[in-house]
Amino acid sequence: MEEEQSEFRHWDELLPDVLGLIFSYLSLKELLEVIPCVCKSWSMAVMGPLCWQYIDLFQWSIRCQPHQLDRMLRMLVTRSSGSLRSLHVAGLQNESNFSFITENAGSLQVLRLPRSEISGPIVEETAQRLSTITFLDLSHCPKIGAKAIEAIGKHCKFLVTLCRNMHFLDSAGKVEPEDEANAIAATMPRLKHLELRCHFISTECVLNILSGCPHLEHLDIKGCLEVELDHQFLKDEFPKLKNLLELRLRNVGGPYIGYHEFIDWIYGFSYLRMWVECWLNGELKLPLS
Repeated sequence: MEEEQSEFRHWDELLPDVLGLIFSYLSLKELLEVIPCVCKSWSMAVMGPLCWQYIDLFQWSIRCQPHQLDRMLRMLVTRSSGSLRSLHVAGLQNESNFSFITENAGSLQVLRLPRSEISGPIVEETAQRLSTITFLDLSHCPKIGAKAIEAIGKHCKFLVTLCRNMHFLDSAGKVEPEDEANAIAATMPRLKHLELRCHFISTECVLNILSGCPHLEHLDIKGCLEVELDHQFLKDEFPKLKNLLELRLRNVGGPYIGYHEFIDWIYGFSYLRMWVECWLNGELKLPLS
């Protein structure tokens, strides 16, 4: 009986690395508020890097204040001790946080920063530090432009997924609306999954992307109202493209509505952004007549 019992170990006697791997499956709230209070060994384990290789702050970050997000992000990235592999956080307000993330991105593979205020120049400056990423989400980041996208393409050679969805009004304000798409076509040949919702781009621009990204399997261009594609042509010329998501608007019994006509039609609504997002998600139908 004593020999059998000696094969087992109490939870508080497990090695910190083992505990860290187990705790990595818990929620952020449990890791920060519950585990440290159980016992000293658990508290030490949750301070180690194995709990923080995958950091998902998205739900919390969309509700917190900017200064709270700053402190939390820096604390958890620091705890990862260079082992960070995935980070999902929304609404970064200052560039120092983005620079801090890139400084600790030696093992980073997935980076999701939607709705952030980071600028193009800081992305250009630090893109070389993101050379290991394979998945990047910079959706609804209006201060990032074509030069930043080009820098990412040049330095992130393993990138296979890019999410760069926008709002209609942000796209309408761009001086050279097709430059980002052309940068993608020229610098990201390994892409398999691309999301470009609500970009003011032409059919030719989309075809350039398909030619420059020969491995592309999924292309989401919902809201790119100027694009008209022949599906049989795509099937013949780009057989690897398995999933094409496009959504254009048609008046009842009339022609397709172009980009500028659509913007003019809805420009007066004060709740424009929320309305457009609901429409793109299929939660609303357009009452066009």
